Amino acid sequence: MAKYCVFCGNPLKNSDKFCIICGKPVLTSVKKPEKTEVEKAKDFIKDKKKHREEPAEEIIIEEAVEETSEKQEKKGKKKKDKKDEKEIVEKPLPFEVKEQMILNIEYNDTQLNKQILLEKLKELQKSVKDPRYDVDPEFKKTVNIKLEAIKTLITELKQKEGDLEQKLEKPFIVQRIQDDIDKKIFQLKNLSKEFKLHKVDKESFEKLREKYNQEKKEFETEKKDLTEGMKIWIKELKMEKAELQSERNLNKGRFSAKEISEDDFKAKSKAFDLKLKKIAIKIKTIENLTK
Repeated sequence: MAKYCVFCGNPLKNSDKFCIICGKPVLTSVKKPEKTEVEKAKDFIKDKKKHREEPAEEIIIEEAVEETSEKQEKKGKKKKDKKDEKEIVEKPLPFEVKEQMILNIEYNDTQLNKQILLEKLKELQKSVKDPRYDVDPEFKKTVNIKLEAIKTLITELKQKEGDLEQKLEKPFIVQRIQDDIDKKIFQLKNLSKEFKLHKVDKESFEKLREKYNQEKKEFETEKKDLTEGMKIWIKELKMEKAELQSERNLNKGRFSAKEISEDDFKAKSKAFDLKLKKIAIKIKTIENLTK
C-alpha cells in the first residue's frame, strides 16, 4: 500500500523515516489514545455478541458502568466511615478536663523538683562537715550561699505545691463518673431485688430500669470519650519519650566515638535523664487519672 507524507502529500517508501521534500518525520508510530473501560467493553461486546441486538449491548454496558460506579461509591463510603471512626476516637477533651490534667501533671512535677532539691541539699550539707568549712572563709561563704539558695527554692516549691493542691478537683472527673456508674449498677440491682420481693409493681420496675440503664449508658459513654482522649495524650508522650531515648543513645555513641568530651557527655546525659523522668511522671499521672 502506497504511503504519503501527511504534511506535503509526497509519495514515500516504506523504509523512509523523513520526507525528502518537506523534511518532516514520517508519522508511522503515532500512539493511538488509550481506550476507556467503557469503550473496551463496547468493542468486546461488538466482537463477541454481533448477533445480539444493539439495545442489549447498551444494557450490558450500562450494567458494567453502574457496577463500577457502585464499587467506587462503596469504596468511598468505606474510607469515609474509617475517617469518621478516627474522628470519634480523637474527640477533643473538654477544656476543664485538660486544665485539671495539666494541674495534676504540674503538681507531680513540682514534687519531683522538690525531691531533687532535697537530695542536693542533703549532699551539700556534707560540705558543712568538711574541715575547710571552719578554716576557709571563702569556702564557707560559697557553701552557705548554695545552702540558702536551695532552701529558698524548696520553700517556693512547697508554696507552689500548696497552691496547686487547692486548685485540684478531687476526685478527678473520671473517678466521679465511675462513682456515678457504680451508683446506677447498685440502683439496678436493688430495683430487681425490690421487684422480686413484690415491693415494686411491674410498670414502675420497667420504667425505672429503663431510666437507670439509660443514665448508666450515658455515664459510660462520657467516661469512654474522656479516657480515649487521655490515652491519645499518653501515646504522644510515649513517642516523645522514645525520641529522647534515641537522642540519649546518640549522645552515648558520640562520646564512644570521641566526638564530645566526657564533661559534655555527662552534662547532656544528666539533662536527658531529668527530661525522661519528667515525661515518665506525666505518663504515670495521666494513666492514674484514667483509672
